[in-house]
Amino acid sequence: MYQQAVVLPNSRTLHIRVTPKCGKTTVESIICYPYKGQHEITPSAVRDLRRMGKLVNISDCEPDYRIAVVRDPVARLCSAYQDRIVIKNRERLRSHIQSWQQFLDRLEHLQHSSRDIRIHTQPQSRRLGTDASVYDRVFTTDQLSREFLEYIHEITGTCVPPVRANQTRQPFADSVSDQDRQRIRELYEVDYRYWGAYFDVS
Repeated sequence: MYQQAVVLPNSRTLHIRVTPKCGKTTVESIICYPYKGQHEITPSAVRDLRRMGKLVNISDCEPDYRIAVVRDPVARLCSAYQDRIVIKNRERLRSHIQSWQQFLDRLEHLQHSSRDIRIHTQPQSRRLGTDASVYDRVFTTDQLSREFLEYIHEITGTCVPPVRANQTRQPFADSVSDQDRQRIRELYEVDYRYWGAYFDVS
């Protein structure tokens, strides 16, 4: 939905920008709910909207609403490591990335050599831009189960029950060392500079 807006049941349009590992699957399920009447945690959710003619190019119209979803880079990177390497072993990366420390130390190399890691760890500012003022609302992933649902109800009139998709267990997320946090802050300096005010909001 990067360059497309969703046509809501009331014919208003909503443009959402959300980066992978920032609640993207959850957001898509919530947006599809008014049309499907149920949550579907599948990659086909947005394709179904396209098939129903409920997506329009933002180059063809000015969306009525623009929102963004952000996530603290430390939690996001922990989730990417746990999901893409530990659990799913995408591109068989686990054969040479055997720990969180190796993952972080080699992250820049992985972003060049692995398409999967690049997609799931690229800076959020690449998709969101650097100007929060272009959005009507900015939500954090922690707000998807309450504030975001309230907003969707407000603009669509549809009450959507909460859903939490692809929750990746992060036993080490709260115990990431100060040194690693500083390294992540350096790697995602642009994200922290322009979106950092939202990372601590819950």
